[in-house]
Amino acid sequence: MSTAKQNMEAVTPVTASQNRIRQIKSAIKRLSEEGLAVRNAGDARSSSPLMLLHESGTLDPDRNEYYIPERRERPPSILSLPFQFFVRGWVHLLTPSEIRVYLIMRHLAARFPGAHEARGVYLTERDREWLYDISRDVYESHLTLARFGLIEKVENPYRHPDGKVVNFGEFLSKGGVVSPHRFKVSPDSALSVSAFERISKALLNYPPTFSQMVQKGDV
Repeated sequence: MSTAKQNMEAVTPVTASQNRIRQIKSAIKRLSEEGLAVRNAGDARSSSPLMLLHESGTLDPDRNEYYIPERRERPPSILSLPFQFFVRGWVHLLTPSEIRVYLIMRHLAARFPGAHEARGVYLTERDREWLYDISRDVYESHLTLARFGLIEKVENPYRHPDGKVVNFGEFLSKGGVVSPHRFKVSPDSALSVSAFERISKALLNYPPTFSQMVQKGDV
C-alpha cells in the first residue's frame, strides 16, 4: 500500500487521512473479490465486521478462517517478509521472476537455517521443477538478485565467476560431481535501501553485453 498524501488542490480537497481510509476500503474490497476475506461477517453490531480467510482463497461455505501459523514450525508454511520490501519499492521494481526466486531463497534459508548460516543453501534441479515449479530461465534471476545485494552467491573454487566448471572435461574424467550454486540471503537491512537507487546503480555497473544488445536490435 502506497503512502497516503493529501491533495488540497483538487476540486474537493482530500486529506491524507481520507486518502488512507479510501486505500484501506479498496484493499478490503479487493481481498473480498479474491476470496480472501468476508465482509459483513460476525457481530452485526459492528460497523464493519471483517473475517480474513485462508490464503488458498477458498470460497467454501464453511469459510475456512485465517489463522496465524506457528512461527517455529519446521518446515515453515509461511514466509517472513520485512515490510521494507513493499515500502522501499522492491515489490514494484523487481520482475516477477526475481521476486519468485528471492522468496524461494528466503524459504530455503528458513527451512535449513543451520546450513544457510554455515555454507549457504542451494536448489537442485529436482526441487526447482517439482517443489517450486520454476524453469531454468526463472532460476537464473539469482544473477540479478546478487547484483542488487539481496542474496550472495557463495564462492566455489571449482567454478568460474560465470558459473562454468573449471576444466570441466578433466573434472568429469576424474569422477568429480558438479555441486549446485549455494546462496546466502542478505540481512533484512538490505531491503531498507531504496530499491530504485540500488537497482539503478547495479544496472549502470553491469551494462548489457554486445550479444544482448544485438538481440534487442540496439546495435
